[in-house]
Amino acid sequence: MSSDLPLSRPRHPDYQPGDAERAPRELMSGPGRCWTVEPRWRWVEIRIGGRWRPGRVESWRLHQGSTRWVALVRWGADLDAWGWYVFSPGTVRQMPEPAPGTGPAAW
Repeated sequence: MSSDLPLSRPRHPDYQPGDAERAPRELMSGPGRCWTVEPRWRWVEIRIGGRWRPGRVESWRLHQGSTRWVALVRWGADLDAWGWYVFSPGTVRQMPEPAPGTGPAAW
């Protein structure tokens, strides 16, 4: 789909080996209940498009019957720079909260 269309799905950078895994459909909308919670920690680095990017976790989700958490991560000011990703310490890692006036731009 094209990002030129107003209702298109956001375009994500091409997957590279070692990148964060996009959340599979069954963890987002499969049968059963999902629990969505506020993040305990918000600032992360996420590996997307073959490089680490500073990001912010908007919320966490756990699907009934699963032990795999997924996180809604925004990694830039661009409206298309977000997605649901499976949490893994090797691809989504916590960063210390930036001091006021430093760190990523206020998204």
